[in-house]
Amino acid sequence: MEKTIWPLFAKPIFKRPVDISGLDLSSIKWARNYNNWISESQNILAEPEFKNLAESVYDGLCEYFYGVMQAKDTVEIYFTESWFNKTEKGQMHHRHWHPNSIVSGIVYLEADGTSGGTKFITSQYDTIEYGINNANIYNSRSWTVDPEVGSMVLFPSNVEHMVVEYQGEKPRITLSFNSFVRGNVNTDPLTRLSL
Repeated sequence: MEKTIWPLFAKPIFKRPVDISGLDLSSIKWARNYNNWISESQNILAEPEFKNLAESVYDGLCEYFYGVMQAKDTVEIYFTESWFNKTEKGQMHHRHWHPNSIVSGIVYLEADGTSGGTKFITSQYDTIEYGINNANIYNSRSWTVDPEVGSMVLFPSNVEHMVVEYQGEKPRITLSFNSFVRGNVNTDPLTRLSL
C-alpha cells in the first residue's frame, strides 16, 4: 500500500498568466479607499477601452470555474463588478472577503518588486494551533502570493485576504473583480436552482 495525502475540501487559489499588453491606465480617476486608492468606476471590464483585458480575464475565470471547479455548462459565470486598486509605498489593503460573489480575482498590472503580496487567510476554526517546523499548504493558517505583473489569481470569494504593506517605489496597481452565476445552477432533486 502507498502513502496518500488528500487535500480534501480545499479552497483552490489559481494563478495563471493574463495578457495585459497595450494597457493604458493614464485616464483612470482615483478615489480614496480604506488604506489605498480605488478607481471611481467599479465596472472597468465593461468599458470599451478595456475590451481586450476583459476577454483575457474572462478566459481565466472560465478556466477556473469550468476547468478547476468542474462546473457544468448549464450555468454561466459573469462579471458583476471590476475595479482598479492603487497602493503606494506604506499602504495596504485591509482584511476582507467578497460577499455576493462566487469567484473573485486579482490581476497584477504594475508593481515594484515582490512586496505587497496578497495574503490569504483561513477563518476555519482549529481545535488547537500547534507550532510547525515548515509551513506548507496542509498546515498554514495563511499563505501569501507575491504580485507578479502579467499574472492573475482567482479564488472563491469567501476566502479572506488582504494585501500586506507595500514597500515599492512605484505604485502597485491591480484589477479586482467579482462574479456570479445565472442559468440552471443545479438540476439535482431537492437542490434545484435556476437564476
